[in-house]
Amino acid sequence: MNKSKNILLTLFLAAVCIAVILLARTNSSGRNITILNPFNDALFPAEFPAPAFEWRSQLQDPSPWEVTLSVRKNDYSITDITDKTIWRPEEPAWDSIKKLSENGKIFFRVRKHGNGGRGKQVVFRISPDSVGATVLYRQMPIPFVLAERELESMNYMLIDPGSPSPPHIAMKGFPVCGNCHSFSDDGKLLGLDLDAGRRDKGGYFLTAISDTVVFDSDNFMSWSKHEKRSTFGLFSKISPDGRYVVTTLKDRVVAENPPLNSAENFAYSQLFFPVNGHLAIYDRELKTLNDLPGANLEEFVQSNAFWTPDGKSIVFSRAKALPRSDNVYEITVSDREVLDSFVSGKKPFRYDICIIPFNNGKGGTAVPVKGASGNGKSNYFPTVSPDGKWIIYCQANSFMNLMPDSRLYIVPLKGGTPRLLDCNMYAMNSWHSWSPNGKWIIFSSKGLNIYTDLFLSHIDKKGNASIPVLVDRAREYQRVCNYPEFINRNPKNKFSMKYDYVELAHIRYALRDKDPEKARQLFYRLIKQDPFMFSEDYSELSGFLYRMGLKEEAVKYAEIAAKSLKSNIEAD
Repeated sequence: MNKSKNILLTLFLAAVCIAVILLARTNSSGRNITILNPFNDALFPAEFPAPAFEWRSQLQDPSPWEVTLSVRKNDYSITDITDKTIWRPEEPAWDSIKKLSENGKIFFRVRKHGNGGRGKQVVFRISPDSVGATVLYRQMPIPFVLAERELESMNYMLIDPGSPSPPHIAMKGFPVCGNCHSFSDDGKLLGLDLDAGRRDKGGYFLTAISDTVVFDSDNFMSWSKHEKRSTFGLFSKISPDGRYVVTTLKDRVVAENPPLNSAENFAYSQLFFPVNGHLAIYDRELKTLNDLPGANLEEFVQSNAFWTPDGKSIVFSRAKALPRSDNVYEITVSDREVLDSFVSGKKPFRYDICIIPFNNGKGGTAVPVKGASGNGKSNYFPTVSPDGKWIIYCQANSFMNLMPDSRLYIVPLKGGTPRLLDCNMYAMNSWHSWSPNGKWIIFSSKGLNIYTDLFLSHIDKKGNASIPVLVDRAREYQRVCNYPEFINRNPKNKFSMKYDYVELAHIRYALRDKDPEKARQLFYRLIKQDPFMFSEDYSELSGFLYRMGLKEEAVKYAEIAAKSLKSNIEAD
């Protein structure tokens, strides 16, 4: 009798052990899976196409994966089997899931096929609100030293967040460095910073948008030519009605590329921020460029300007200026001691968000925005919501632009208590833009990848941000996505951009390719453009002309170089 009891007890304990082991295996399968996309509780735009579901696993099990999308509201699900750790549903199936969810919860589960484990699950929803606009962004390699050396590897891309098609290449390859771009509110006018000159960093194109946008001498302007001194014209923005452009003049920047001796320095491969500068207004009708009184104070650097939707005020970033060196026309800080103090982080540089009346270009008194100023942090890149109610801005401990600790905050335009947005990820959140309908923002982040990605987040009427959605179709191998800007334009209406402005780089490339005849033709076109060039540019051109066999022209331009404005001094 006792022997039978012992046998039964042994069998019972064995069964319990087996159950515990199986349960542990079931639970551990979920613990060893991390779903990378989408995020739990994410909110997708109404028109968003089928996303790429992606996960990572430490499981050694070689069996395939079972993925399931389901909605409980209408008891509908789709299941698939895959050997990969990335899966995209067919568009008809995704559309069915979206429709049957009725904006309720959608469940995505991934587990090993056939082992009965629970796997890992995330929940997300589809918003009733659409984005309704396309986005122009810059695609480039990193580190920045590579991008600067290989400008032809940089592209401008157009993406429709509601289309399953890949992004449209708006402009492939840059002959010169391309940066910030902006649009009029009606989406008909484009302003683009393209440095049309090796040393003239103030090159700017302002043109109407058509099926093919041609950047040529008819729509080119130089902030440096207007100022008769070297200047960047940083962070230019077109006014809502398209008549004006606000820019930064008399600017000087810290521009340092740290040594590529760590993963962080590779990911954040440039320290760039203005330390001097005035806001100025260009009037497209009158062809005039003037400082904006109240935002042209020498004791401050004033930059990062953004118009309010009614065009009556300008929001911008301001900080105490760095004292200028003996050369007051220097545009990049050259003092090694000063640069090292910034690079090491020993010397901070912090901005406040301010607002100033435009007053038809007469300006006024700049006032710090309560909640986005005087907080011991650096506040920059302000953008105003289309209804004029909110400012979303970046905040970091110091500096601006490419900061690992940059986070997106929101504050009322009239000032108030700032709030950290729920769309932020752990690494760099920046370069944000409002959709024309005011319901979404697009921004760049390194939260998933050192190669910066684009994300969408919904902003409700109370200024709350949703968990973001990765715009996975914008991804390109070893390329970053930055400077995304919405265009108030039908997403189906794509356009291309063609650079047809001859620059010294084109002549250099022709000579490099041993094509002197092409170089000569480019030279004749260059001169017809009546370009603005510094003494150093004329000297370089003279050297090119000798190589082309145009000796008389070479002597002529060498003489012009001797009499011309150098890039770091004022004109006579």
